[in-house]
Amino acid sequence: MADYSKALNEAFKKSVKNKNKGAISAIVFDNEKILYSFYDGFIDKAKKLPPKEDSLFMVGSNTKVMTSLGIFRLLEDGILTLDDPITKFIPDFSVKSRIGEYEVTIENLLMHRAGIQCDLYPYIIGTKHQFSEIVDGLKETYRTSIPGTMFSYSNLGYTLLGIIIEKASGKPYADFLQEVLFTPLDMEVYFKREDELPEALSDRVARSYDKRGKRTTDPIGTMIPAGSNTYTTMGSLAKVGQLLMNDGECGGVRLYKPETIQLMKTLKIGDEWDKELGVAGYGLFHNSNRLDYKTGRTLGHGGDTVYHHSMFDFLPDEKLGVIVFGNFETAPMLARKVELELFNTYLKEAGFPKKEEKETYVDFDPKDYVRKYDSVVGPVEFTVSDKGELCTKMSKIPFTLKLNNEGWLVAKAKPIWAKLPPIAESIKDIKFCQTKYFGNDVLLLEQMGSKGTLGELYYEPGVNHAWLKAVGTYKLRDKEYKSMFSKVVLSVKDGGISAAVYIEGTKMESSISVINDTEAIVKGYGRNARETMFLKENNGNYELTTMGLVFDRVKGK
Repeated sequence: MADYSKALNEAFKKSVKNKNKGAISAIVFDNEKILYSFYDGFIDKAKKLPPKEDSLFMVGSNTKVMTSLGIFRLLEDGILTLDDPITKFIPDFSVKSRIGEYEVTIENLLMHRAGIQCDLYPYIIGTKHQFSEIVDGLKETYRTSIPGTMFSYSNLGYTLLGIIIEKASGKPYADFLQEVLFTPLDMEVYFKREDELPEALSDRVARSYDKRGKRTTDPIGTMIPAGSNTYTTMGSLAKVGQLLMNDGECGGVRLYKPETIQLMKTLKIGDEWDKELGVAGYGLFHNSNRLDYKTGRTLGHGGDTVYHHSMFDFLPDEKLGVIVFGNFETAPMLARKVELELFNTYLKEAGFPKKEEKETYVDFDPKDYVRKYDSVVGPVEFTVSDKGELCTKMSKIPFTLKLNNEGWLVAKAKPIWAKLPPIAESIKDIKFCQTKYFGNDVLLLEQMGSKGTLGELYYEPGVNHAWLKAVGTYKLRDKEYKSMFSKVVLSVKDGGISAAVYIEGTKMESSISVINDTEAIVKGYGRNARETMFLKENNGNYELTTMGLVFDRVKGK
């Protein structure tokens, strides 16, 4: 086998230079073995412990791939089918609905198309709840879309899949996966919080570090099947990739029939755009990476808690994968950059042909693209400047736009923004596309080669006196969640109500559509969109509930 270690080492060092506030670990693997490994920084800065092959990192939502493999084990054993309604296993499951009553199937949950909201934070942060209690919490939520349509990432949906595994197998989730997956493949996986891990593992555990590089504790707690406090090694997660690459076999051990894993790796197309967008199939994201070289599709997942971040992607046709782990708050973009650099460097060294994607621009009338979209990152509006240029903003950064030959609006930021890291990295290669998706007028976003839905066409908000009276600043009631949430600000914008939620140090601002005096819906398309906010007023005192958390008004308009 050719040795690409020099080029790969240079690519890794270039990616992490001066950006590491904890540890970054990465591997390149094929369907049989780990080809290369890379390490930087410390898993425990106080002890100056560097990451190693057996270091244990939290992998967050990469747990969903394991959950999906558990479901497919039960599918292969004839215990369930993808078309089974989840009420077959969870009879007391229910959500409220304004759009009719529909059965939610196991397939809907696997593909994040169940119309179930993303999160209920009292069941995610801390240790007050078991994940099985989420069924009761969901009874107070509303359906966000008709099952099988809108792709909307849902941690709660995968938590339900974990409950189904327990009901269908008659065993605790962790015990079932240990029996059918971890033990046969000699994987090391712990479903425990950091303070629950055995003392013997102390020098192998990647500790948590904030954006300043200061030691802290990750608050994510109870959503195990959806991805919370799951600790594993890069080698163990690589075995999951090898199992999928080899259609059910890893290290000479066959766990699944080839046709079962082939089904798991398929994408049941719901809309033509699904062939292009980074969307979830059966526990795996499809089209999540656009590499610089000619390859087949990319499959995989990612995992983000507050302080731990991981990337897990592989090329099933080329039998090649990359895993990246990080244990500090600012690692998400870095982990993705490292993964792309390692993939592209390996493919270059291996002689893969580079994609010949010569982008050309076409003449267009900017006035034809003047529109406004609602999204969970705030309104995105396209306007024409005094110079006749099409313009927009994202995160207050202004762009001018040109139309390319594929119908995408290519964004170009002013030089002052393009020269300011890390802003330059976050705005690199941004493109927009105005189109229809599942019959909705939506705005698509391409960034760092990955395409997804950003928002839905803006519509005039309804005016409601009760919500107008309720504008102001709301503070979190339960201080247990303050590590992730600080406040919500209701304000009047463009004649409607806007809700800015401050979560994990980030402002997420959305327009809301008022339903009545006590309920409003987050506008947009995709993750967190169409979820319901609840308002209560008692003798001039207001409380706002969103994502299961209660906020009290401390300052009026």
